[in-house]
Amino acid sequence: MFRPDPKILLVSLDNIGDLVFASALAAPLKRRFPDSELCVWCKAYAADAARLIPGAARVFAADPFWDRSPGKPKGPLGDFMGALLDIRRERFSLALLCSASMKSAAAVFAAGIPERVGFERRLGRLWLSQAVRAPDAGRPALEELSRLLGALGIAPEPLRCRLDAGPLAGRRAELSRAVGSRPLAALHPFAGDRARCVPLREWRGFAEGLGSNGYSPLWIGSSAELKSFRAESGELEGHWWIDRLGSGALADTAAGISLAAAFAGHDSGPLHLAAAFGVPCLGIFTPGEPRRTFPQGVGPSRVLARPGPESLNAAEMSAEFAQLLRGAGKR
Repeated sequence: MFRPDPKILLVSLDNIGDLVFASALAAPLKRRFPDSELCVWCKAYAADAARLIPGAARVFAADPFWDRSPGKPKGPLGDFMGALLDIRRERFSLALLCSASMKSAAAVFAAGIPERVGFERRLGRLWLSQAVRAPDAGRPALEELSRLLGALGIAPEPLRCRLDAGPLAGRRAELSRAVGSRPLAALHPFAGDRARCVPLREWRGFAEGLGSNGYSPLWIGSSAELKSFRAESGELEGHWWIDRLGSGALADTAAGISLAAAFAGHDSGPLHLAAAFGVPCLGIFTPGEPRRTFPQGVGPSRVLARPGPESLNAAEMSAEFAQLLRGAGKR
């Protein structure tokens, strides 16, 4: 039986999209345990997103020494152990592990947390106090995450990812002044594997159509990705680039996405950030796992799924985006 005011650690030592999915657990946890303190343990590069999870009192951030963040090497062992010791000193009573990683489960066990609820997979169950059947890759990610709540006696309910843009108010104000009043369409033409991305020439054609319909394209990506894009495409008059509007921090990217009137992008972290802010989203899966990781946030969304990136063109993207805008009550 869980105490009425547990000190809860939500563990998502994965990439940004997975962390955004984990955000859906925060609201039902706080409803079930209104006097609890909820904290988050995440990768260092995802910390700016974790700070936007409603109700999160504190974020512990360190890249695992067994895994890489996008564009970075594996995390330093010393940094990870420092975060683990900080967590151990906090004396959490309950941890929810949002992935089936055996190493994450072992780390939470080493942190001295007595109640550890997570997914059963291979030897990971040895480090858990309660093991839930492993996720089904053919089912929506949030349906599978909701089973962790069942282990806590929380009745099943539809979950939605939700992030609070309030802490970004200063950055949002600066970006708004920079881009003016024309509505933004945030575009993310990248993913972890370039081979599954729609060719940039099609994204350029798609963006040109948006410009003629009154939207300013805001290109989202890392500085290296956007620099490479500009080298190939030129400056694209009337377009905005997030690496030039901010410092390159994830908080700047999140602020830009949160200001957008709509978003289109590959199945990657920015897509799920937009969905969690309630921005109307078009998710591009070429290929991917659209049945599992389609946008599951608080705003409207549509999905374009194809067997490969060359089978999708600008005209199809434009038509689907127009359907999204009509459904969201936008022109």
